[in-house]
Amino acid sequence: MKSFVSKVAMVFGFMLFFGIVFSYEFRIALALFLETIFSPLVSLQFHVLVLVMAILTAFYSNLIQKFTVNYERMKEIQKKVSEYQKEYIEAMKQKNQYKLKQLEQKKEEMKLMQSELMSMQFKPMSYTFIVTIPIWAWLWERAYLSYRNVKFGEAILEGFHINNDLFQITSPFWGTIHVNDFIAIFPWWLLWYLLCSIVFGQIFKKAMKVGV
Repeated sequence: MKSFVSKVAMVFGFMLFFGIVFSYEFRIALALFLETIFSPLVSLQFHVLVLVMAILTAFYSNLIQKFTVNYERMKEIQKKVSEYQKEYIEAMKQKNQYKLKQLEQKKEEMKLMQSELMSMQFKPMSYTFIVTIPIWAWLWERAYLSYRNVKFGEAILEGFHINNDLFQITSPFWGTIHVNDFIAIFPWWLLWYLLCSIVFGQIFKKAMKVGV
């Protein structure tokens, strides 16, 4: 049952990811759904809202990792695979046919271990996608709609409650900008989200002892 739920979550998580990438209608529908859930927060300055969402997703992703990944087993597999690869490379260098033959017999076992390791890494990712993908879609559409309204006077889609003043920020090096203005190749708000996620991700990782 647990394995079935995990597979469903994995499929659903990746469906959400591909859905927001390839379907504008799906992304808008998802963003509107989140707009209703987080309506009490839409009056916050957008950079503060992004900070709150980054903290939420950092906490959630670490919580998921803590309870879905067997780190003892993961370290055990990584150690065995690493040792096998070192032995194989050494045997190849020395052209030790006897050793290579012994290692070949363990090849299938190593493949199974690598497959198990990949599954361990993908499982928390799929669970995390279920929460983070809708939040990304929502933040992206809010920032983009405000930007289009400010820069080009385009109408804001019905259902979104957007005050353009909340999307202006005075930032070091760039002065007063809209949060959706691009810095290098990313919108400013996305860089801010990634920075906050990394910082709070490390804080929660240590606090929850994830990976220990």
